[in-house]
Amino acid sequence: MHSRLRSLLGVLAALAVCLPVCQRSSAGSWPTPAAGPSRSGDPEVVFSFDDGPHERYTGLILDTLAAHHLQAIFFWVGDRLGDEGPLGDRRRAMVDRAIHEGHIVGNHTSTHAQLCTVTEERAARELDDNRVRLAALAHMPIDLLRVPYGSRCARLDQMLLERDLRHFHWDIDPQEWRHGSTKRTIAYVTAHLKRLRGRAVVLMHDVKRATAEALPKILEWIEAENVQRRALGQRQIRIISPSAVVEEESLPPGLARFLGDAAAAVARGAIDAIDALVP
Repeated sequence: MHSRLRSLLGVLAALAVCLPVCQRSSAGSWPTPAAGPSRSGDPEVVFSFDDGPHERYTGLILDTLAAHHLQAIFFWVGDRLGDEGPLGDRRRAMVDRAIHEGHIVGNHTSTHAQLCTVTEERAARELDDNRVRLAALAHMPIDLLRVPYGSRCARLDQMLLERDLRHFHWDIDPQEWRHGSTKRTIAYVTAHLKRLRGRAVVLMHDVKRATAEALPKILEWIEAENVQRRALGQRQIRIISPSAVVEEESLPPGLARFLGDAAAAVARGAIDAIDALVP
């Protein structure tokens, strides 16, 4: 499938997952499970990464995901992409690579600001400026947001509603950004996955070495765990991408029409027509 279309379908998928969950709760904590219930009945996990891109660790994470044929969601901070010179070039190259490999890029504000404590004007700039920057780099709509620190308040809810932004929360957070331990990260994530019964979104950070080192071990653990579960006739852990959980009835009518038009373009081989669908 054309890489841009695959990424766009992934965005729609993530919206479909988040929309029914995010709309049913008032200001306070974000509802969980973050991506709704399991659609298969098996334990399902979505991997997501915050705070990047990083000129080294994001690339290592993308290498690992590519080796396992997996896609994830990357919520990136805009100011990390504005540096001039080789450092900025390497970080911006990560955006292009992620898109071409079928991942989703989401908004994580321009400076990782606490949106519920800064002024409304500052919060608006954090959302809007980064959305414009990421859209220009990724050549795709940026409609997903992960709020720094998971903050939530009535003012923020209204701002997201006005901008048609969807917050994508998490369920499993090893806090490797705090302790920096690869071993603790692996132990925390695998312990939660071992007892997972529904769907969970894993939050890690692609600016940390512990994340880059832990991810391949976590994926190897899942593979080994599934071998044992198959032998015992137990439900296996599914690693899912947002595009795998699209259900058109969960989409707003406009997005559903877009998804149908894009799928039809692929079916007839009209790849060039996809660009015309992108806002």
